[in-house]
Amino acid sequence: MPFVNIYLPAAFTRDVKQQISFSVHESLIDIFSVPEKDYFQVIHPVEPDNLIFPDEYFDIPHTANLVYVYITCKEGRTVEMKKALYAAIAKKISERTLVNADDVLIFLNETSLEDWSFGRGIAQMIK
Repeated sequence: MPFVNIYLPAAFTRDVKQQISFSVHESLIDIFSVPEKDYFQVIHPVEPDNLIFPDEYFDIPHTANLVYVYITCKEGRTVEMKKALYAAIAKKISERTLVNADDVLIFLNETSLEDWSFGRGIAQMIK
């Protein structure tokens, strides 16, 4: 039940946006065992003047192709699973697009089951 926000340069084509979206979703399926239909994402195209970042951070260089992936999901994954997810997302994006893995920033926010409603004002995940 992840909800994913992807912030990326507005100049990216529809195909690049789709490849980034698919890369994130496939990684969530593979690593977090998310069901295939649990595919809720919002892509936020950002104008260059609104992407603010340093040239490098933690000795990792960044370019104007910076992509921010913000994942909200239920709590309970191990540190190893989280590391594997980050690596899978960055690898898939860099293999499918011109975005370098250095330019893929990933942020994970964990929540409790009662923090979710998938419609009708019902908290489907709790009984």
